[in-house]
Amino acid sequence: MSVTRRRTHLPGDERREQILDCALEAFARKGFHDTSIADICARAQIGRGTLYQYFKDKQDVLAALIDRIVHRIIVAVQEWPRFELPPGMEWKLDDNIAFVEGRCYQIMQVVFADADTASLILRMARSTGFVRETLARIDEHVVGAIEGDVRAGLGVGVLRPFDPHVVAQFIVGGIEKLVVSALDERTTPDVPRLTREIATLVSGGILAPRPAATPA
Repeated sequence: MSVTRRRTHLPGDERREQILDCALEAFARKGFHDTSIADICARAQIGRGTLYQYFKDKQDVLAALIDRIVHRIIVAVQEWPRFELPPGMEWKLDDNIAFVEGRCYQIMQVVFADADTASLILRMARSTGFVRETLARIDEHVVGAIEGDVRAGLGVGVLRPFDPHVVAQFIVGGIEKLVVSALDERTTPDVPRLTREIATLVSGGILAPRPAATPA
């Protein structure tokens, strides 16, 4: 015996989120291109008119789904505490590795908290040309935040002189490559290991440390 879900009245924000959740289910089942507005409405148990109160068309629904993930990343970055060196603290290599590792971990953790959804949305975004725009929106905020960290480190003299924007772009670009590759392969990477590798590379470079000279 099938159970028919009764339509209920929802506040505007909740209705919009419900439509997005139902659209995501429909896209996962049939694919973006084969899913119709009617499919989404049937799953959400609403009329077309209700959907069009919130979205112009199917592309607009997809853009909103992409925006949800982008928003989570941006909010996570906005909540980062600023880099500050406690008075009298000597900033060592291990401190820098731990700091960079924490920043990278926070970014990747947001994406992989729901890897299946992120992977599906990435595939849909790629097929509809949204990927470049989406990564640009993320870059604007994440690169800016990391650049701020670098400038703060330069300001207190714990980092050697270099271009903060170049370093921030390098870090974020590497993270994006790892994230996109993992989502494409539908795998969940070892985030702690990856973030540790990134932090160690950024903080210490790739040359092996030289042994201390033996006194003559």
